[in-house]
Amino acid sequence: METITKRAKRPMLSGTGEHILAQYERRLRTEEDLTAVTIRNYLSDLRHFAAWCESTWKQGREEDLPFTPERVTTPTITDYRTYLQLVLHLKPNLVNRSLISLKRYFAWLLSTGQIRHDPSKVVKLVGEEVSAPRHLDDQEEQALVAAVTETGNLRDRAIIVLMLHTGLRARELCTLTRAQVSIGKRSGTILVHGKRNKYREIPLNVTARAALEANERLIRRLVEAV
Repeated sequence: METITKRAKRPMLSGTGEHILAQYERRLRTEEDLTAVTIRNYLSDLRHFAAWCESTWKQGREEDLPFTPERVTTPTITDYRTYLQLVLHLKPNLVNRSLISLKRYFAWLLSTGQIRHDPSKVVKLVGEEVSAPRHLDDQEEQALVAAVTETGNLRDRAIIVLMLHTGLRARELCTLTRAQVSIGKRSGTILVHGKRNKYREIPLNVTARAALEANERLIRRLVEAV
């Protein structure tokens, strides 16, 4: 059996491996309140791990070693984690899903007395790097405003323009009241209240003022119509 270098949809297992997987499947379907998708994911993760184990254990040996949980050690699982990351180049969330599935499986084996030690307990999940926020460039901003102008209403357009031109946070925008907005002929400001009674004034440029004024005129016409 050759080393697996690409994640197959349903890798082949030895007869022993298939029996072990079937045993776990019966347990998931009869003793757990799980959706069909969740069960399928757990079984898929265990199957891929078992197939990798059988392939790895075969290296340098003449005979095949079928997958059995007793043969699995903590280094086995950490090596598999490295394999998922560096060979298959899976994203952290997919690597962690596989590890969590294995942790669940070995915890069950331990709780039912099928193994004496849980090799997955000390295995750490993969940390996911948080990407720094990226600012829209001028063309992206224009495309966003054009899209909301074409498909949205004046309120939607005012929201997008305000966020682009003032840097308001989503929470600040959602709690914004008319009393916090001051618009003059040539200037305007928004008074934003923060924590511990702190506040800051944000200047409104001509684009932001025009968007707010257009939205206010619409609201005034609707009120008059009623």
